Amino acid sequence: MRIGFAANPKKDGAIDTRDELMRCCAAQGVCCALVEDAAALAGCGALDALVVAGGDGSLLRFAAAAAACGVPLLGINLGRIGFLSELSRTMFPAALERLRAGDYLIERRMMLRCSLNGGEPFYCLNDVLVSRESLSGVAQIAIDIDGTPVGTVFCDGVIAATPTGSTAYTLSAGGPILASGLDAIAVTPVCPHTLHFRPIVTAPGAQIRFCTADGGVILADGTRVSEVRRGDVLLVTGAERTCSFLRFEKSDLFRLIREKLS
Repeated sequence: MRIGFAANPKKDGAIDTRDELMRCCAAQGVCCALVEDAAALAGCGALDALVVAGGDGSLLRFAAAAAACGVPLLGINLGRIGFLSELSRTMFPAALERLRAGDYLIERRMMLRCSLNGGEPFYCLNDVLVSRESLSGVAQIAIDIDGTPVGTVFCDGVIAATPTGSTAYTLSAGGPILASGLDAIAVTPVCPHTLHFRPIVTAPGAQIRFCTADGGVILADGTRVSEVRRGDVLLVTGAERTCSFLRFEKSDLFRLIREKLS
């Protein structure tokens, strides 16, 4: 067995936690690999798992790279919420024993495939946001789904989210909570200046296009990936790949919501 270890260097205690977990593995004869960042993952060779010390945001930074490499993620939660991060640092030794014994589940989560003006695709686990760039003014974003115009909305931005992302920014914007077993995409405007535009839930294979009238920015899983200019088109659909997580208990979304968002 060979396990990769990563940490969010900006999170207090994350690097110390990562190093502690690596020592725990080494003491049991498990081969370890240090993964400095998401870009380095592809060069690490075959891994049975990638353990990330941090929070949900830390896991999101590795999600696209892990999905591309087919490596399941295991989160060690040092953050505030921890929807995706299953374990605390003290739970890891017992989890390692179960991992070595094959006593675990693989949970696969839907991802989004996005491309700007037909360019190189990028992938996200939670959501993609088309937003105005400045704090003043509003964005004017036209939306169509499978070639059918939905409408133009004046807003701060529009989010396309997976079920995993439906409990993140989309939830704060008033979007629906999607059960984690679904394959679907939620389209939710942020602060729309209208009484009539409501969140939309589409099939995972839907071709969703956003066209901005004024330019702005695109953020995927909270990371800025591109500027957009007037007339640019962002295409969003369900990805052909999924992101895998190691689980030691079956996920209970609504328990997590009660415990972490109440």
